[in-house]
Amino acid sequence: MKYNTLLEYKKALVTGGLSSSTALTYYNAVCYLLEGQYLFDCKEMNIDTVLNKLRAFKYKGEYSKYKNAFVKLCDFLDIKLSADIISELDSMIVSKKKKYRKLKAVRLADIQNQIKIMKDKKLRLSYETLLSTGLRVSELSQIKRENCVVFDSEIELSFIGKGGKQEQVFVYKNNDESFFYDLCEHITSHGIDEKIFYSSSYLQAKAHDKGFSCHDLRRAYAKIIFRDCKDINTVKQLLRHSKIKNTRLYLKSKVEI
Repeated sequence: MKYNTLLEYKKALVTGGLSSSTALTYYNAVCYLLEGQYLFDCKEMNIDTVLNKLRAFKYKGEYSKYKNAFVKLCDFLDIKLSADIISELDSMIVSKKKKYRKLKAVRLADIQNQIKIMKDKKLRLSYETLLSTGLRVSELSQIKRENCVVFDSEIELSFIGKGGKQEQVFVYKNNDESFFYDLCEHITSHGIDEKIFYSSSYLQAKAHDKGFSCHDLRRAYAKIIFRDCKDINTVKQLLRHSKIKNTRLYLKSKVEI
């Protein structure tokens, strides 16, 4: 019964606007938080046990993921958390550390050469679209034919962005005509409810095999935009960052353009 409820929770997250990959991440998170609690009804969960698990997380990013999953579960189950618990959840992150990953330097030219020789057109277009729009791979992978509007000189792609917001990006013909027409043809070959690109996990795995990451393409996009406009606020807006410090991190990344 517990896992039936959690599966319904995962479905509700997608219905509420989250990507399927984020919904799966939150589902796995609450499965861990409730592990060891043999519940018939999730409303009977021991919240103190859950809080103890949250207190044990060392890093901010890890904590935020599990905390957000837990809060959304409580909303789904209509469990009202006390003001003291909400206050503790908000303040707990202060004691967590930020986890830094050492990123290796990569050259955009090398990545582009790898993409150019891909025989799988759908795979090649997936990476080229990431590079030309700055989309996150989780955003790209959710796009269906119904989310694409093809005009004479641009293509509008709609998606649910970070935080559940409805957003749009554009692919412009004058930036790369060959890519533009290839993408137009690829889009129009799909049914209205079909997804246009590969799943995020598949794209990440294939990129890893070629020696880069999908996020390297977003970092490269940021640097290309800044090179052309020399305005960090424009880059922040196009990346849809909430804080300028995140944009600065992208511009200091080890992706060489």
